[in-house]
Amino acid sequence: MNQEKRLWNLSDLEAFGLNRATIRKRLRAAGIEPIATGPKNAPLYDLIQVAPHLCQRPQKQTDAPDLMGFPTAAEFRAFIQAEREKISLAKDTRLLVSVMEFETELARCIAGIKGFKEKVITRIETVIPTVSPNQLEDLDRLLNFDLKAASDELASN
Repeated sequence: MNQEKRLWNLSDLEAFGLNRATIRKRLRAAGIEPIATGPKNAPLYDLIQVAPHLCQRPQKQTDAPDLMGFPTAAEFRAFIQAEREKISLAKDTRLLVSVMEFETELARCIAGIKGFKEKVITRIETVIPTVSPNQLEDLDRLLNFDLKAASDELASN
């Protein structure tokens, strides 16, 4: 070490437990230049300036995708594969249906309810001959209101 204890060369900086190549790489990445030269033109660095960069663990710079908290890509792939298998099993056991199947079944239900409404009005006309056209129109309006409410409820869920 030189007389000024604040200025250290690369050999002195090896006291941080790093080799010279790693020290140079970290200092270059931090944009730190030597502030003086020592014996044999050895670069000297300000200890106060370089110590934080040599003590901290380097941050890994990578273009790899986020692994969602999984330690390795292999574990992440295994998780994705397990999720795919769960979905496949749910489809095979009919616990999971496609959106198209769901919408088709829902359309059948709504068509059945609308058909029921028409049958109700026809049966009331047949069974109760004294029912007036105004009463049938009121019943039709009420049933349409109920169908609209049921449709809105299905659309909101």
